[in-house]
Amino acid sequence: MQKDTLYKVLFTKNQLPKELRYEVNRKKLTQFIDSKIGFSRHRRRQLILNTGQIADHIYFVEHGIARGFYYDKMEKKEQTVSLWVEQSIITEPNSFFKNTPSELYIEVLPGTQLISLSRQHLMEIYKKFPYTTIFTQCLTLQYVTYHTKRTHDLISLNAWDRYIDLLKTHPNIEQKISKDIIASYLGITPQSLSRLIKNNGY
Repeated sequence: MQKDTLYKVLFTKNQLPKELRYEVNRKKLTQFIDSKIGFSRHRRRQLILNTGQIADHIYFVEHGIARGFYYDKMEKKEQTVSLWVEQSIITEPNSFFKNTPSELYIEVLPGTQLISLSRQHLMEIYKKFPYTTIFTQCLTLQYVTYHTKRTHDLISLNAWDRYIDLLKTHPNIEQKISKDIIASYLGITPQSLSRLIKNNGY
């Protein structure tokens, strides 16, 4: 496991606390985090969060892909709302920070490797290093920005433009996840996606 990637992501945040400008403080923090984090490898598709469960862990995607989706009981279909690729931080924020049941499923795809941290251990980090609470603000802002763009794209862009934007944002993702998941993310059927690809010469 390459924990250095996690710390590189954390320490390059725009709103980095002034305390973390000093190497000695970074070392103390990373050593403490090292004693709290866990690792997992997933050889097959696996749910790491079900609806009704409380999200009690936050994850970092070291390798692979995960997705967040809702299940429409009336339509009997999944609606993918989030895709997390390498170097992404995963959780269901409302459930994790408010300690409430999740309405979202989170699934990891085959070959995914995760670094995880429990809510309890995160609170211990915040208690010992109070300045690190700014990471929660950064994560919250990240989720707000992501879902604001998602909502805008679903309203303003047609399905093909959303597909092209997905390919630009996540290069080669069409080789890593199924057309069913991509179609679900775009808000169309797999059949419609196949027609769009064929009609546009892809």
